Amino acid sequence: MATGRKIFKVFLWIFIVIVVLAGAIAAYFYFGDSGKRNALSVIPDDAIYIIETTDLTEGWNTLSDSKMWKHLLANPKFDKINSSAMQLDSLIKGNKTLDMLLSNRQLVVSSHMITPTDYDFIFAVDLKKASKISFLKNYIKSIVGYYNFEMGKRTFEGTEIIELRDIETHDLLSFCFIDNVLVCSYSPALIEKSIQQKDSGFWINNPKVRFVSTEIKGNKLFNFYFNYGQLDEFLKCYLSEPSSIVASLSTNLGFSAFNVTFDNEKLQWDGYTSINDSLPSYFKALSDVSPGKWKAYEIISDRSAIYISMSFNKSSDFFDKLVEVFKSEDTTKTQDYEKTIKKVEKFLKVDLQDDFFGWIGNEIAFVKLQPSANAREEDALAIIHASDIDQAKASMEKITKNVRRRTLGLFKFDDTQYKNFTIKYLEYGWFLKMLFGKLFSSFDKPYYIFMEDYVVFSNSPSCLMDFIDDYNVGKTLSHNKPFMDFIDNFETKSNISAFIQMPKIYSHLYYYSKNDKRKGIQENKDLILGFTRVGLQLTSQDGMFKTKLQADFDAEAGFDSELENIESAAEEIYYYGAIDSGNFKIVLDSKKLAKDGAVKVYYGDSTTIKAEGRVVNGKIEGLWRSYYEDGHIQSAVTYKEGLANGIAFFYYDDEKQTTRTELTFEDDKVTGIYREFYENGSRKAMLNFKEGVPDGEAEFYYDSGVIKISGSYKDGVKEGKWKHYTETGEIMSKDKWKNGEQKIKD
Repeated sequence: MATGRKIFKVFLWIFIVIVVLAGAIAAYFYFGDSGKRNALSVIPDDAIYIIETTDLTEGWNTLSDSKMWKHLLANPKFDKINSSAMQLDSLIKGNKTLDMLLSNRQLVVSSHMITPTDYDFIFAVDLKKASKISFLKNYIKSIVGYYNFEMGKRTFEGTEIIELRDIETHDLLSFCFIDNVLVCSYSPALIEKSIQQKDSGFWINNPKVRFVSTEIKGNKLFNFYFNYGQLDEFLKCYLSEPSSIVASLSTNLGFSAFNVTFDNEKLQWDGYTSINDSLPSYFKALSDVSPGKWKAYEIISDRSAIYISMSFNKSSDFFDKLVEVFKSEDTTKTQDYEKTIKKVEKFLKVDLQDDFFGWIGNEIAFVKLQPSANAREEDALAIIHASDIDQAKASMEKITKNVRRRTLGLFKFDDTQYKNFTIKYLEYGWFLKMLFGKLFSSFDKPYYIFMEDYVVFSNSPSCLMDFIDDYNVGKTLSHNKPFMDFIDNFETKSNISAFIQMPKIYSHLYYYSKNDKRKGIQENKDLILGFTRVGLQLTSQDGMFKTKLQADFDAEAGFDSELENIESAAEEIYYYGAIDSGNFKIVLDSKKLAKDGAVKVYYGDSTTIKAEGRVVNGKIEGLWRSYYEDGHIQSAVTYKEGLANGIAFFYYDDEKQTTRTELTFEDDKVTGIYREFYENGSRKAMLNFKEGVPDGEAEFYYDSGVIKISGSYKDGVKEGKWKHYTETGEIMSKDKWKNGEQKIKD
């Protein structure tokens, strides 16, 4: 079930409820109180998240008048929602009767999984005096026919459920009355679950929920509750494969409760998050140590898409607490951890406490940069603050030398000088993952530099070079005024802080996506970029985390369209997007094929030429040129009896007619040598093809022309040894493939 359709259902339901309540206005004055049940009490315990407003009319007016809401509705995907929203707006605003009826009414909307890959909603409204239901039932019966519904009734565990079926769409809307609360859902199973759990009051009585929810009590217009235990299952609706980070959050965090406020340009969530006390974790250790200053943004590149920081007043407190947590909860894990430490120390002939932990200061950060033509998807940076940078240099030198001695120099990587920085290599660095968790899983053989009071690690020397380039010219987050203004809203000391620059994230989504996904990403570009920056902060307080989430909104946020012209990773060649699918081929209707001679094809009803060539005996023949809509040449392909044959050229959309691809067709299939080039003219790839699939040697290059990857294909899949090189020419890693599956990674 599509998300847009789900949201449309929300508005359809609210529309029906308003009509029902408007007709029941007489009952509002006639009947007395029938209960004081909180609408949260009818929400089942497996809710993923809950949105609560304490005043229906004020909540709607605040939401519908905001720039953020109007920006959302401007997206074509929300056309149906926009139509329903306009109906709601005309009903509520200026209607004194509805304002009197709906003011100070509690509305709760909760989301629940109904299948392994789908979810639906429960809606609960505190009707107060209007909850005497006999009048409402009769009124509902009188209007269902008018709104093209069929009405039915059934009883479940002593509670009557009313069902309205849309005659046209067959959607089934079920609702019931639990004391003074009207409960409604498009999922009958959720209504039944609400009835079954109505007396448990999980979201009111559960100690773990109350632990955080009592901290946000007040007359706030919107509250938000989140259940991390359901996060892993919920995101399966959207993720194609499991995420270790999501699994960690789902396992280690309990519940969050927030007050939500927003204006035209800012969405802010302030509240608290609980820890799952039954499990040893980094979160639990951090919740018990004093927060520390985070300031790696002083050196971090302005091109950072994601900046995640763990900070503490004393690193020794954090590591001591981490060991203490493991010892108290999991003796076996503690023993394994200590054994691993001793094994590493024996192998490297170092004391990790003195030679590594001893110099760590207040912050450990993880950064992903906005992609460039040299980037790999997994490229990242780990930045560790040093309390004593001289000690850090001496310790890292000792560790590096001992690693080289123990590995007998099998890996040849000489220190590289780059713009007054020395890039070093640590072949045996997997202990970073062991010490700092899954965020650092790719840093098993890191490169590193020293910069101010930080040791900066990366799994790519090219990534370090890009980082150095920006630092040298002052292109850092600390010189980005909008970013600095944004973080002024956050605490200067915390335990976990995470910041996202949405335009840079859009670049990642676009840059690393497959060609069949890019169209959808581009269609939602304005929606994504409207929220320019997003920040999350967790600060330890009384065994939980004080939590702040903020998103800045700017409907006029621009985007550098040139980023969409950057080619994705080297192996993402043009062949897989346009050529193997046959999208490049000219398609003519029967009328144009009926007459031999010159033919021109136009864009729609315009006079702009899309393609031109000749037709012979009802088939395209000879050289055909295709053009971009702006008139630049797109391709030049030779055909024989309707099939592509001979040398063909594809071009970038520019005035220079820059060649993008040069290849040879044989009966519509690529054969022989395939060459591809970057937009700057340097070579990007050279492969051997056989009958339309890669077969033989293959080489991919950085946009500087330096070789990046070399290997071989057999019948279209990787086979044999593959090597990855740094931009300075050294081997970075080796893979071994068999039948398209990776067998060994050195």
